[in-house]
Amino acid sequence: KHGELKLRAISFSNDSCYLPPLRCPAVCRLDPYDGLPESYLIHGGRTPNNEISSSLYMLTMDSRGCNRKLTLRCKEKELVGEVPGARYGHTISMVQSLGKTACVLFGGRSYMPAGERTTESWNSVVDCPPQVYLFDLEFGCSSVHTLPELSDGQSFHLALAREDCVYILGGHSLTSDSRPPRL
Repeated sequence: KHGELKLRAISFSNDSCYLPPLRCPAVCRLDPYDGLPESYLIHGGRTPNNEISSSLYMLTMDSRGCNRKLTLRCKEKELVGEVPGARYGHTISMVQSLGKTACVLFGGRSYMPAGERTTESWNSVVDCPPQVYLFDLEFGCSSVHTLPELSDGQSFHLALAREDCVYILGGHSLTSDSRPPRL
């Protein structure tokens, strides 16, 4: 009201899992479906200890008390199949097609694989391979797909989802040290 910003207290339910403070995770909104409330999916990110997470969390509203205090529930979602590795600077989007909803994960950076690290490059990061991951949240399945149009890894880009399409714009590629001008 009148240009004022008011903050309200938020707490987590007793059955919530720990949600570490993350930098550069992928976040997307999941519309309410099958009686479930509006949710947010959070994947990956860097922790304050400079570790990279591979966890997928679902954040939902648990209740709004009589004093209008909001209670959130955080649950870690387990995925099976071809699960994406730890990363940050990537995107996750929701798409809908033929009555089904899926998550699309793309891009990001991760630490150089352990077998390729040297003393000088121990904390070096690399672009994740240019692969697209699909998550089926109903069954917890994950699959990976390689598209010929995506030749380089890409991080810190923008992804916009509309119906059954995801548009990826901008970002940066370490391999070519460029910002691809493609959509």
